[in-house]
Formats: sequence, C-alpha cells, structure tokens
Amino acid sequence: MVLIAACLGVGILGGIPLAFVHVYGARWGKLIAGIYDRVFRGFPALVLLFLFYFGLGSIKGFAISPFIAVVLALGLRSVAYQAQIYRGGLLSVGENQMGAARSLGMTKLQAIWFVILPQALYFSLPGIANEYSIVLKDTALAFAVGVVELFTRGKFIAVHTRATLSIYLTVAVIYLFLTYIGIFGFWVVERLAYIPGLGGGTKEGER
Repeated sequence: MVLIAACLGVGILGGIPLAFVHVYGARWGKLIAGIYDRVFRGFPALVLLFLFYFGLGSIKGFAISPFIAVVLALGLRSVAYQAQIYRGGLLSVGENQMGAARSLGMTKLQAIWFVILPQALYFSLPGIANEYSIVLKDTALAFAVGVVELFTRGKFIAVHTRATLSIYLTVAVIYLFLTYIGIFGFWVVERLAYIPGLGGGTKEGER
C-alpha cells in the first residue's frame, strides 16, 4: 500500500498543476504539457520502469533504488493520466463562476483556489478512483526491478511451496479486494462531499 500511495501521491502533486497549465496556461505551457502527456502516456509502464532503473542506473556516479525507480516511473506516468482527469474536472466547472468570484472581489488565484479547484476535484473523483485501480495493478510490475510487493511475495511462496495455482489465485483475490475496497472508499468520499445542485445532479433520496 505504501508503493500505491507514493505513486498516486506523485500523480496528484504533478497532475493538478499540469491540468491548470492545460486549461489556464500560455500557449508554450500548453505545448510542453501536451508533449509531457504524450510521452508518458505513450510508453508502456514496464518500459518506463526499465528506463528509470536500468537506464538511470547505468549513468556513472548515479544510483537509484528500485523503490524510487518504481515511484518515479509509475508516479510520473500517473501525472499524465491524472492531469487529463483534473483537466476534465476544471472544464466541468461553469465559466460564469470565475466571473462571479471576481465580481465578489476575489483575485484570479483566490477564485481558482476557493471556487474552481474544490468543484473540479469533486468532479474528478470517479476518474481518480479508476486511476487508483490502474496504479494498483501496475505496481505488480515492480517485481521486474526487484521491489518486494504483493506479487513478488506470492511468486516467492509459489516457487517454494509449488502450490502455484492456489497461491496465484490468492494473490489475484487480494488484488481484486484492494481494487474494490479502494473504489468504494472514493465512492464514500464522493457521497460525503456531495453538494445539492452541484453539476445539476440529484442525490439519491433527495427526489
């Protein structure tokens, strides 16, 4: 779970600013953000892991641990995907809300921070829940660079016990459980953060 949290954390920290560049940035900023997205969304996760661990590790005088390599590879990849999720959230907020906030005396930065961003994050919750499930399953690739995680432990036990089917089936069930318990957690947050009338939707039980 530490590995998942670290990768998602990198994605959140980088994805939100990148989304703002996509929506509010200058033309050159949008160009750079677009190139970043295409690069990190275009490479397979395993290729990125090898580039960060074996590629950077081959540079003389530069050492990188397997854990950090996985966090950087999967985290920076998640930045590209999360940026598009938050971008959609920002575009879902009505354009009139910026004008309304400015008419109340807020600066553009204050309007973004207190009015636009909270709503954009709310609209982005379903997409982030989906990204969580993707990152969770991608962490299974970490065994390729020697990081001990769930799949690695399962592989170790299967090799020593020869109970291959039962061990890998157990690992699959654990991944399934972690996926849906995480998605359920995001669903709970979405329900708790619900504001009547936001987005034009109606919460069940309020009809």
